[in-house]
Amino acid sequence: MPLWKSPSVGDEIDSRCPRCKEETIHRVVAMMTGSVHLVICTRCNSQHRHRGSLRGSKKVAWPTERQAKVLLKYRAAKEPKSQALLQEWQTMKESAGEGEPATYDQRHAYVEGQAVRHPVFGLGFVRRLTGPKKMEVLFADQVKVLVTDRGGSGD
Repeated sequence: MPLWKSPSVGDEIDSRCPRCKEETIHRVVAMMTGSVHLVICTRCNSQHRHRGSLRGSKKVAWPTERQAKVLLKYRAAKEPKSQALLQEWQTMKESAGEGEPATYDQRHAYVEGQAVRHPVFGLGFVRRLTGPKKMEVLFADQVKVLVTDRGGSGD
């Protein structure tokens, strides 16, 4: 029976048999409100209520590599914000004081602990300088590596 076809009387389906004590092929005998109600085991001929397959009634294909990556991003976006990152962000915000944060520009150089306002990610704090032209910036819900000191201070 194809996966997209719902079972009907006379079709064969997988079901757990209480007499055989395992999953066997059964023939549908009765339907109730659109679902299988009674079945007959093709091995021992016992009639009983349908007890779904252990494997599930529908086969689901494994996601492609691209679909898996998208699924991981989707799940990560739905998870609550990391409490540790949020706590660290709040601590850095309190220690920064009331000064106006610098607007992020990849041409400028920054120092550790400096407040930065990014046009997309919002308020962040320079966590550490990771390389000659890179810095790790802590935002309220994530940590990003951003470019710094590219092309001089050029104003």
